[in-house]
Amino acid sequence: MNISFYTARTGMIAQQAGLNIYANNIANLNTVGYKPLRPSFAECIYTLQHPPRTEWETGHGQYVMKTDLMWSEGSFIFSDQPLDFALPNSDFFMVLDRYGNTFLTRDGSFTITNMGTELEPQWELVNGFGEFVLDYEGNRIPVPFEINDAGIQTNEIDYAALIPMIGVFSVANNWGLDQASNNHFVITERSGAPVPNPDADKVQGALEMSATDLAGDMVRIIETQRSYQLNAKVVQTSDELMRIVNNLR
Repeated sequence: MNISFYTARTGMIAQQAGLNIYANNIANLNTVGYKPLRPSFAECIYTLQHPPRTEWETGHGQYVMKTDLMWSEGSFIFSDQPLDFALPNSDFFMVLDRYGNTFLTRDGSFTITNMGTELEPQWELVNGFGEFVLDYEGNRIPVPFEINDAGIQTNEIDYAALIPMIGVFSVANNWGLDQASNNHFVITERSGAPVPNPDADKVQGALEMSATDLAGDMVRIIETQRSYQLNAKVVQTSDELMRIVNNLR
């Protein structure tokens, strides 16, 4: 009975972790460039119950062995915003945060910010979190402006010059990246170092939406809930049986 109690307990813990993952996918249904996660479950260690009979083994439930990123491409929406960009490939933009850390991202919703003064403005390309978008050399991008016929700089961004400056990078193994907050992907030894890909396409005026499969994740949530309830029932039954045994005279 102790084995059944702890086996079902591990099942509840694993199913709760799976439920959290699927719920997070659905919560990010409208997050630009979001890649959903998928949990993979594995059996816990087996115990030999009767040494002379090696086939008499009892398992001890399950656990979340790993969580994989699903790299399916999300649908594109056309925003008509000239500083929105989508990548029709498996590559990434690179951004630099205020602490000097670099991250990869699929979120191409950019804007510009003045890093200079009002008298001497210095406009640079940033994302929605105020992080600097980097070029192919890993440098921050100064925003170019159009020059009129009189040779005077206007307030209109020179997109023909800006777009080639926006860096696009690829890694050898996308599945080796770690997912972080703020739509970031963290480079690891398993992913390999990012490599500039100047030949990659960039779709201006569009954004890649979340790749979450809403219908599929809703089905998985229902399945996970049922599994959780069944494991909870086993825990309850094991507890009741133990109470009956302890009360025997």
